[in-house]
Amino acid sequence: MTDALFETNDEAELVSVYQRVGRTLDDLPYTDEFEQVYTAMYGPEGRDAHGVSRADVFHRLHNLRKAGKLPRLGRAVGKPPRIEPKHEAVLVELVEAAVGRLSLRDRLLYTPAFDGIVGQLNTRAGLALSRHDAWRIVAKLAK
Repeated sequence: MTDALFETNDEAELVSVYQRVGRTLDDLPYTDEFEQVYTAMYGPEGRDAHGVSRADVFHRLHNLRKAGKLPRLGRAVGKPPRIEPKHEAVLVELVEAAVGRLSLRDRLLYTPAFDGIVGQLNTRAGLALSRHDAWRIVAKLAK
C-alpha cells in the first residue's frame, strides 16, 4: 500500500537517498543530511511545488523502517546531549501536553509545535538546545 502523498515509484529512490546520506533515522531530523534527502526527492522548493512537507518525508521514512524496507545504518553520529533529570521531566511534560503521550513524539517533527517545545524548554531550563539536540533527547527518553 502506498501513501497517497508519494508516487508509487519513489519508495526505492527515497531508500537509496537515505542510504547515501548515511545517517540513522533517529539521528536524521533537523540535520543537513535530512535536508539533502528532502532536496534530492523534492527539490529546494519542496512543499510549494510538490505538496510534500518535511514532516511527510520523515513519516514516510518511519513507515518504511516499520515495514522493514529501510536498511539499518549502524549507530547515530553521536550520543544525545545530556541534560539534568529535572529538565528531562520538563521536556516530557511539554511533549505530552502537545501530543498526549511520549510515544506519539514523531507527530511533532517539523511542526511549529515542536519548535515551541524547544523554545519553552530552553527558556524554562536556561538551555540553548538546537531542535536536533532536543529531538535526540526526546527520542532517547521515549525508549
